[in-house]
Amino acid sequence: MKEITSASNERFKRIKSLKTKAARKELGLMLAEGERTVRDLPDEVAIRTLVFAASQADKFAPLAKSKGVDDVLIVPDKLFDSLSDTVTPSGALAVVVIPPPPAVTAADCVVLDGISDPGNFGTIIRTCAACGVEQIVAVGCTDPTSPKVVRASMGCVFRTRVVECNADEAATALAGHDVYALDMGGENIFAFKRPDDKPFALVVGSEAHGVSPLFRARADKTLSLPMTNGVESLNAAIAASVALYQLVCRK
Repeated sequence: MKEITSASNERFKRIKSLKTKAARKELGLMLAEGERTVRDLPDEVAIRTLVFAASQADKFAPLAKSKGVDDVLIVPDKLFDSLSDTVTPSGALAVVVIPPPPAVTAADCVVLDGISDPGNFGTIIRTCAACGVEQIVAVGCTDPTSPKVVRASMGCVFRTRVVECNADEAATALAGHDVYALDMGGENIFAFKRPDDKPFALVVGSEAHGVSPLFRARADKTLSLPMTNGVESLNAAIAASVALYQLVCRK
């Protein structure tokens, strides 16, 4: 273990820079924060460095050993707090290698069409993992490698495959899928039973603009969640979760 005591330390500054998209893209690295997130990182995820808050270093020493990571940095709690994206940091953080971009495959997926809120993005990723839908196609969304997305996904971003592409690329890649757009003007999803001979792609639009015209035109079916009491819509992550479970469980 190596101790870093100054915010001017070059390694510390480089790690802190990973809070920005530009640095993550340049260095090919991202941050995974939290004891549970670090502990649950799949074996195929390459951990470059572990960073522990000084007050928690002894507690987390076995974690470094279990992950087989020799490069461990210990920093004062105040410096660790400046790396953290949480109100009450756990004191453990991993610097991991961003995996190479995957391609869209002939498997069930969720298409996120303009989801800009990291919390919604991460929550949908977590739901996808829980449902066994391991492919997420992101079109015009927030950065899936951002610390806020990683945290909201509870680390499930490392257990799924997020494919970033533009709308035309996505529409082409989904040629073999039944595409379902989630929209308030659609058919009641609870009355719909999807065929099981083709993979599906559930398109979830942004709360501000909904599903884009391209995906509306590409959709084989438009589906909705019924609302009562004058409620017009649900949070994008909640709507996606309900719809996804319905599609997965009632095939």
